[in-house]
Amino acid sequence: MNRRLLTLMLALAGLALLATAPAALAAKKSKRPTVTKVSPMRVAVGAKMTISGRNFSAKRKRNTVIFRAPSGRTAFAKPRRASRRKLVLRVPPAVARLLRKKSGRTTPTRFKLRVLTSKFGPFTSKRLSPVIVSAGGSGGGGGGGGSGSGCPGSDFDKDLLTDGFEAQIGTDPCLADTDADGVEDGYEEQAAIDLNHYPASPPLPYPGKRPYPNALDPSDSGTDYDGDGLLLREEFLLWVRFSSDGVARSGRPTTLTPLLYSDGLQRSVNPPPAAPTAPLARWALELRADGVLDDDERDGDGDGLGNWDEQHGRMYEPWWPAQHDGSNEPRESAYPGIDYLDVADLPNFDALAIADMDGDGVLDGADDQDHDGLSNQFEIRRPDDWETSGDPWGYVNPFNPCKPFNSQRCHAHPPFGYYDSDEVDEIGPDPPAGYPGTRPATPDN
Repeated sequence: MNRRLLTLMLALAGLALLATAPAALAAKKSKRPTVTKVSPMRVAVGAKMTISGRNFSAKRKRNTVIFRAPSGRTAFAKPRRASRRKLVLRVPPAVARLLRKKSGRTTPTRFKLRVLTSKFGPFTSKRLSPVIVSAGGSGGGGGGGGSGSGCPGSDFDKDLLTDGFEAQIGTDPCLADTDADGVEDGYEEQAAIDLNHYPASPPLPYPGKRPYPNALDPSDSGTDYDGDGLLLREEFLLWVRFSSDGVARSGRPTTLTPLLYSDGLQRSVNPPPAAPTAPLARWALELRADGVLDDDERDGDGDGLGNWDEQHGRMYEPWWPAQHDGSNEPRESAYPGIDYLDVADLPNFDALAIADMDGDGVLDGADDQDHDGLSNQFEIRRPDDWETSGDPWGYVNPFNPCKPFNSQRCHAHPPFGYYDSDEVDEIGPDPPAGYPGTRPATPDN
């Protein structure tokens, strides 16, 4: 090919590339998520908001909406529905803490918005930045509640604290859960009173870490303040869902005193309930053999299994190999190849408040997790002398179908080396006569 012609062709190709580069860059920039409309433009905390625009992700979880207050502080929310041109969400409770205050009262506040996908979009202009007001408020303040909160009624948010008292302790009378930690203000305040035993002069919440339940500390829902093995959020769930053990509430709680379950007391019910008289129920629930049930031993959802066992203990699959690790107890390996249903598999991690986790119509205690013919209540516990007695019924585990005997669910050919690490026999005797129709009342029989 003529060298001059080749040079000319290369030059023309370079010019074409330069011509298309700005267009490519523009296309790349155009993929930033951009807000073009917000509806409504005046909205309350907790209310629905629709954001229209372009270049959003059609996958809901890949979008994050950022609310920026005039102070520069921000709050975040995930949409409930999403398409490439529209996001539908609720204004998150965290926004309430960013509202401007004047003379101790929250006032309507304009927030800039931006959307984050794989890229940050620009913040909205004033024209597209909505005004946000307190939950239930009209934005003008003074809702007729008499407390100056802007919320109508003496307890607008139904957290069982009066608006006037909330003004004293610094919580938001328009939000049942000021710190958005999943535990309502009233419950946290009463649990703090229980823990400190100051009913005449209750401890006031403080926006930081304190050794008691704190309605202004968004990080404390995973704390166990009273040391009974149940977390603040877990005891709140039992209180808000049940009016007494095994009895679901027909409506919201109407009083804070006494709390059915308090994270300030290991024995929230006074006197504590007596341990069951039925042998199997007593075997499954009573951990301390003192004739009564503390909060961790009680059965909030009425399924025959104790609160702590369902949430953190013997009905939590990893507990067995962790407890029987060769130092605490003779070593026992996890059963291979099957992920059994337990608290870790529930979306809200609330096994202690759900009586029938798998929805098969059989309460969790009477159910048979590993399908070996023995109920969870039966297999949840071993006799104290199970290592020396030679009793085959001692070899139980609700997550191992090979114990106490070789059931049809047990693998026909154990994985190579699986049982070599165990220090007790892997399989007990053949199923007894009548199996699985008859079963011992307790492992001691």
